[in-house]
Amino acid sequence: MSASRYVNTIGLMASITFLLMGQAQAVDEATVAWLHNGKVEVISLSSSSDNLKHDNNTTSYSANSKVPLGSLWKLFVYVYLAETHAQEPVYVCAEKSAATVDEERYCCDPGESVTRDSALARSCAPYFSPMRLGLIKNKWQDYWRLHTTAAWLLDFKNLQPETEVALGELLGVLAKISPQGRSEARSAMLETSIQGYGREAWTHIGTGIRYKTYSWHRADGRALGGAAGWLVDGTPFWFGGLGSSRTVLTSWAKKLAIALPKPDWRNLNNGGDASCVDVDFFSRYPLHAVWQINESVPVKSGDLKGRYRLQFSNGNWLNIVAKSDMFLTQNAEGMPRIAGRFAINDYVARVIDREGSASSVQAARALAIAVRSYLVQNAHFSDGCWHITDASNTQRVSPNPPSEGALAAAWFTDEIVLNGATVRYHKEKSGYNRLAWRDVVDRAAEGWNFERILSVSYPQATFATLSGRAECSRLDAAEIWLKSASANWQIKLRGEPGFEAPDVTPRICALKNGNPYSDQQRMRIYVRGWSSLNDRITLAHEYLHLALRFHPNGANEDFIERLARQLIEG
Repeated sequence: MSASRYVNTIGLMASITFLLMGQAQAVDEATVAWLHNGKVEVISLSSSSDNLKHDNNTTSYSANSKVPLGSLWKLFVYVYLAETHAQEPVYVCAEKSAATVDEERYCCDPGESVTRDSALARSCAPYFSPMRLGLIKNKWQDYWRLHTTAAWLLDFKNLQPETEVALGELLGVLAKISPQGRSEARSAMLETSIQGYGREAWTHIGTGIRYKTYSWHRADGRALGGAAGWLVDGTPFWFGGLGSSRTVLTSWAKKLAIALPKPDWRNLNNGGDASCVDVDFFSRYPLHAVWQINESVPVKSGDLKGRYRLQFSNGNWLNIVAKSDMFLTQNAEGMPRIAGRFAINDYVARVIDREGSASSVQAARALAIAVRSYLVQNAHFSDGCWHITDASNTQRVSPNPPSEGALAAAWFTDEIVLNGATVRYHKEKSGYNRLAWRDVVDRAAEGWNFERILSVSYPQATFATLSGRAECSRLDAAEIWLKSASANWQIKLRGEPGFEAPDVTPRICALKNGNPYSDQQRMRIYVRGWSSLNDRITLAHEYLHLALRFHPNGANEDFIERLARQLIEG
């Protein structure tokens, strides 16, 4: 029996019986809250309506509502360690036993170690134990007193999932965390979006939003699941609903994306976007002179801020707007040259405006990931910045500030790149590992999301991050074996009610921790290996979940396990 299916079944049963925060709340409702100008804003989400209901004055949810910390206490320990530059001992997972299996099931395999960042993303409770870390109470209290008046955070005994705190106080603590602490936590929590419990939700809420998931099962069997963290602009938010964090995020992602406030994209101040890109503009079109609008003397050198008129050597003219992120110099012949330094998402947005457009949301998101991938594959990197020319044989970059839609697409896909394929794209011509913008727009109009668009344009690629984390480390040999084995299985399974062979061989991804599972939306299987008998039974088991996904038998664990053994053992 697949353990992951068992866990999901338990989560479903718990979600059916749970009443949020002890209140009489329908199964088809969830709540999202954030802090804006010192005031807690609350919205109820309902599966029966697309209308968003502001709850500030009409229901039981308010700044004073009590919510359990769940796993969120680990986030505060993480921030403390990051801010105090702690050098804590590594955490090594012990051999599984009745005493450790529950605590360590999210951490690592026996004998393996886990880093601070991964421990936060995986919600590894033993890693953040104050006793293990040797945290000194007085120093802990001194640090947090500088950031918050929340008394509950000063006592180590409150760092546990059952601790209930006022929603307003929780958001207030998140708001007071320093930009540096927030930046490090954001980096660590990116793994949650593409590999963790948010992996089914990220196509709706993106990776610009960063969050720590939480789940808490009370003694009476009731459960609350959700997430808390920061929006792109640093706004703290909290989200909760019925069931485990994974099921809640998956079920409510689309409506959560609509409910959360949108930042002022043009004044985002980079929002933690630390990477930068240096651009040499007009590398193939020499400039003759640069004039500030309404001025009679050409500009010689210096930062560019305001409206300018560019005169090219070929006689063409171009008006641009600069915001102190571009500067003018002269080459050895005394001719003007313009360069710019941009935060990476600002750069990506400028390329979207120049190479495509932001009029189609899903198309713009797909192009954003392609642009960012092309940059890291082809640009020169030094001193924390990529360096690239603005040219048709690289990427054309708009010299004007990016549009709001392009910035939204860039931030939605924050830090995501493609791994395993040489990324190219063209306005009209498609090809192997080459995205055609015309096709992308057409597919988006047909209802395709950016993930599906990219899977067709770059069939061998998987998603990864700028920091190198990959959401799928492919097991190529296992895919070859499954392709051959499933061809034989399909002959045996033709008469099986509900059997529908996948259109393509599912991708098989290496599973670092947790139980094997299949991702029906992405047509993927996550397993530890494929060479042993048990490994192959597991592969067959997860393959059958995909092949029978439209039939009730696809959720029948006993049936699936029995059939998998028949396929492998004969």
